[in-house]
Amino acid sequence: MSDNVKIFGDYVELDNVKEYMVISFSANTLAIDELWDSSALSARFLSGFWGNFFPKTGLQAGNIRNDVKDSVRYIAAELLGNAVKFSFLPEFIIKIGLYMINGELRFYVTNSVAPNHIDEFQDFIQTIMSHDPNDLYLQQMEKNAEQGNMESRMGFLTMILDYESLIAWKFGKDDGIDTVTTLVRLPIVRKK
Repeated sequence: MSDNVKIFGDYVELDNVKEYMVISFSANTLAIDELWDSSALSARFLSGFWGNFFPKTGLQAGNIRNDVKDSVRYIAAELLGNAVKFSFLPEFIIKIGLYMINGELRFYVTNSVAPNHIDEFQDFIQTIMSHDPNDLYLQQMEKNAEQGNMESRMGFLTMILDYESLIAWKFGKDDGIDTVTTLVRLPIVRKK
């Protein structure tokens, strides 16, 4: 591993995947409001696409399919929203890829990150990884209610608690640009 790469959590590199979809875009092609709308649209598209891979018939088929679609929509929207919001260089290509691997959907989202925000972000990640997510969730809800905080910091905690996801981060450089790739592993049981 390069000296420029820093991993948090159980980060898994991609290896010879057959089922996947990638969407990439440059943050400077649209105004920020349009990017937010496009991120939500992309999340809905991804959830609809991946929902098709799950059963349409059977006792629990509709529930499974709807759960997958809702989970993908929430996680993709949250990850894309963060990527758009925190991307440092507007010309850097933001990528989201969804991969079906060994009974789980893996979301890989890569964006540029401001060099002067890396330490703060990594401290936040360390806090998530070293504390009980239930306690952090309650603390953050109280803080947001007291301060009217505009940065909710609830997305990753919601993914962990409500969707039983595993999250990891990889910080590195791409052509000299500081980047972060967020990996969210959503457990899925495929029933035929």
